[in-house]
Amino acid sequence: LSEGINAGQGLGIEIIATFQLVLCVLATTDRRRNDVSGSAPLAIGLSVALGHLLAIDYTGCGINPARSFGSALIANNFENHWIFWVGPIIGGVSAALIYDFILAPRSSDLTDRMKVWTSGQVEEYDLEGDDMNSRVEMKPK
Repeated sequence: LSEGINAGQGLGIEIIATFQLVLCVLATTDRRRNDVSGSAPLAIGLSVALGHLLAIDYTGCGINPARSFGSALIANNFENHWIFWVGPIIGGVSAALIYDFILAPRSSDLTDRMKVWTSGQVEEYDLEGDDMNSRVEMKPK
C-alpha cells in the first residue's frame, strides 16, 4: 500500500478495481446479449488499463491474487497481503451477483436460480451431443 493509505482504503480500492473489470468481462462475453458489438478483448484490455490508471498509485492495482502473490514472494513482503486476496474475491463475486441478478437476469425464477448453490443447474442445460469428439457447449434447452 502507498504511504497514507490504510488497510480499509486499500481494500476498497481493490474491490472497486476488480468489480469494474469483472463486470466488463461478464458484459462483453455474455452470449445471451445480442446488442454487443465491437471487440470484447479490446473492451477488457481497456478495462484493465482503466483499473491500473486509477488504482496503481494507491495499491499497486493487484486485481489478480496470483499477480500480487508473485510480487510479494519475490520482494518477500507480505505486509497487508490479505487485501490483495480478499479485495478481488469480494469485487469479483459482487460483480457476478449484480450482473446475474440485476443487470442481465435469466428468465428462470429466483428459486430455480438459487438451486445452483445447492445442487447445480444441470437440468437447465443440454449436455448430450451426437459427436463425442466435438467441443461440448452448454446450451439452454
